[in-house]
Amino acid sequence: MRIKYLILMVLVLLMMEQCAVQQKTTYDIPAYLPAERKNELLANLEKGSILFKNNCSGCHGIFTKGKDSIPNFTEKEIVNYMTAYQTNDPKNHAVIKKLLPEELSMIMTFLKLRNFKGKPQHQ
Repeated sequence: MRIKYLILMVLVLLMMEQCAVQQKTTYDIPAYLPAERKNELLANLEKGSILFKNNCSGCHGIFTKGKDSIPNFTEKEIVNYMTAYQTNDPKNHAVIKKLLPEELSMIMTFLKLRNFKGKPQHQ
């Protein structure tokens, strides 16, 4: 019985450590923005993160297999997604999922301003 309890405790500790290791997403926010606008932008970036997780992660790998990873999209890839959305391309994921323009904008802003491994993602 003690061995089972010890194994259970080790598993719980390992799970807690895994949760503690996850890093909060940081963003490359322009320094010139007033505090009120920064707070508004941060709120929209968090919404973009959630929208990405709920609508894009199935193909683009966020939060899969216990890993919090988001592909490092280039500026060109982001523009291509936006163009496909605006032209109503039926192969575009956002069109298929019927995302609102505001939702897609939040996702794209999240991807543009998100720091990739501590470095700004812009290329």
